[in-house]
Amino acid sequence: MTIIKKTAVYLMCFCSMPALATSTNTSLYEKIYQLSAKLWYVETSLNEEQKRMVDTLANQIDMIITLPNEASCGTQLEVFQEANKWAYSSNGLDLTASEAEQFAGQVSQKFCPAAYLKVFKSSFEFAYKSTGLDKTRSEARKFATTMSDYEASKYYSKNSLQCFIDNYNYAYSSSGMNKTRAEAINFANQQCLI
Repeated sequence: MTIIKKTAVYLMCFCSMPALATSTNTSLYEKIYQLSAKLWYVETSLNEEQKRMVDTLANQIDMIITLPNEASCGTQLEVFQEANKWAYSSNGLDLTASEAEQFAGQVSQKFCPAAYLKVFKSSFEFAYKSTGLDKTRSEARKFATTMSDYEASKYYSKNSLQCFIDNYNYAYSSSGMNKTRAEAINFANQQCLI
């Protein structure tokens, strides 16, 4: 979708249709029309590289508009409590009380902390279990941090962990590519963490 269409749709979403149709809001309608005309002129005068940049920017605007809300991001206090409890437990990171508190503080400061913690926990569990990557706790924690940071940088829109798991399992299985564990990890990284 071109930037003109996206901008027009966004503007229409923020302005109700009855308000646009009334004669008292003629100036608003005219401003939207003028903005659309300017965007059309700018877009038609762009070279191919600039058009790609505009498309990338428009996609980023789409992602920002569809960002998770407070319900899916949780509050800092709720996430801190959950992260602290999980990090301290033997089923989690099995950290000392002070280390768990530090971990919870770091997680609760992330963008959309509840989503970050969810990705972190799932990534850690996959990396730590023997049917997953079979890593040590510290290696699994590094993997989970990498995966969570990557997913946060993509505004939790990529589902990178599931992509990684699927590609890793296919590459590592004897009925798939039959690669070594390290080769399967590299393959999954290339497919999913781009």
